[in-house]
Amino acid sequence: MMLALLPLALGCQNKGPVPQDGTPSKGPAPSVASPESGGAHPGPAQDPHAGMGQDPHAGMALQLAPHDSATGSGLPNDSGMIDVGAISFKVPEKWKAQPPKSSMRRAQVMAEGSAGPGELIVFFFGPQGAGGAQANIDRWVGQFTTDSGAPVTDAKQTSRKAGGFDTVMVEVAGRYGGGMGGPGTAQANQRLLGAIVNTDGGPYYFKLLGPDKTVLENAAAFDALLGSVVASP
Repeated sequence: MMLALLPLALGCQNKGPVPQDGTPSKGPAPSVASPESGGAHPGPAQDPHAGMGQDPHAGMALQLAPHDSATGSGLPNDSGMIDVGAISFKVPEKWKAQPPKSSMRRAQVMAEGSAGPGELIVFFFGPQGAGGAQANIDRWVGQFTTDSGAPVTDAKQTSRKAGGFDTVMVEVAGRYGGGMGGPGTAQANQRLLGAIVNTDGGPYYFKLLGPDKTVLENAAAFDALLGSVVASP
């Protein structure tokens, strides 16, 4: 009888304790995503914004809508239009489109300027977006400080129609820290032109970021880009 019970007892020992409902796991949490650093900018050899913390939309891989063949390559067609999903827009003449570096990006375009290049990134996170428009605007503004490290209080927020879609815009300048870096890592004399284009399929986030002079030199082109937005075929 003792020998018959021995295998059963050993089997129970190998299973270990049975967790109860609501008992948290003591093992490591699964990795959800590898955040894209530097406020959605390229690596340190190419851009001074790289490595300065996380983009406010990073780490949301479970919510991301993958960039597939239905939304195009992120590069302009023969008419100079980039299809990013529900909408398309025309690339300004002197801007250079590049293949998106991650599924977070639906398009990335370089804008040259006298103070060095700026970069436009277009994000899409599916129908649910990445929070309310105002919360995103507040996060973007919060990535900037004055030279003394104080919060920026003169950011400009407006609204308009872009291709018939309700659009919220923001302009902010100062020391850019990517939302994470301290005063020692922030880059001075930076500017952001941002826009959130709301479509029936979800919001699209446009961020033109770069040296202050460069972004100002390209402000009219950014405005024209938003004016070129149309519903994708």
